[in-house]
Amino acid sequence: MTRRSEPDDPSERSGSDSRIEESPRPAVSVVVTTYDRPTYLPEAVATVAEQTYDPVELIVVDDASPTPASEVVSADEYEFSAFEVVRHDENRGPNAARNTGVEAASGEYIAFLDDDDRWHPEKLERQVARFEAADGDLGVVSTGWKRVRDGTTEEVWLPPEIDGDVTKALLCRNVVGTQSAVMVRASVAKRVPLDERFPRWADQEWYVSLSTECGFDRIREPLVVHEFETHNRITDDTAKLYEAHRLFVEKYLPLAADYGPVMERKMRGWADFRVGKPLLRMGEYRMARRFLTSAVRWYPLEPRFYAYAGSSLGGRWTHSAARSLNELTPLG
Repeated sequence: MTRRSEPDDPSERSGSDSRIEESPRPAVSVVVTTYDRPTYLPEAVATVAEQTYDPVELIVVDDASPTPASEVVSADEYEFSAFEVVRHDENRGPNAARNTGVEAASGEYIAFLDDDDRWHPEKLERQVARFEAADGDLGVVSTGWKRVRDGTTEEVWLPPEIDGDVTKALLCRNVVGTQSAVMVRASVAKRVPLDERFPRWADQEWYVSLSTECGFDRIREPLVVHEFETHNRITDDTAKLYEAHRLFVEKYLPLAADYGPVMERKMRGWADFRVGKPLLRMGEYRMARRFLTSAVRWYPLEPRFYAYAGSSLGGRWTHSAARSLNELTPLG
């Protein structure tokens, strides 16, 4: 159950009036989801406060943190157009927290921020400008991101240019990026909720659903900083990985089949690859080999499937040798 009430009940909701005053510019609702990261949350909120764009409504969704978010951040510290903290009575997971934020949002656009990610100051400004220059079919604008570990940039990821149907691309791999990098038209987000059953692959799964309803665009610059392996980030969990795979194939195989048998096989191959690759990284060589060789069987036209499957055949030895020779390329 989500604890929300009218503003005159301070025991369940904190912050300023959640309605945004009229403005000549479209309002952006920023949904920050948090669970048990009291040292990171203020930094995330600060990065929203530093945005060059206004008006901004901030909604912090606290997924039943041991230390309530209302004790960590306060409306008195910032100058947002509107601010509130909504707290779940029990931990329900990131998708449920994002849905709660979407439900509470009153802006024309909604942007999401995980509590251990950060934004460049111009991110919202750039995304709103892209929306305002486009037609009403545009529903999602994403940006690039960079991954940082201990203050050092390890990877820069830019959303690729997609020729043709973005749904076909998303059925195979995430070509949009982390959810901290997207802004979604609120009317679309409220019409297409996140599927709360997915323990992993939540971002890609939602993007597939959104792509059947609206257009996508991208800003090919890294405007999001992704903190890697910070406190309490979701850990590797093979059971959740297998469940996400099962749900994704079950939900979207009929959509892939609508494009024809080749696309159906391609989608199955990529689904297996997206399980085998992290299993290989975790050292689960037997199961990694099973999924990676299955990916090759389903779709033998993808060269990287062979590289990863080959590296899994001899377990730790072949995997280490392949890595040392730089034979494995990042999934882009």
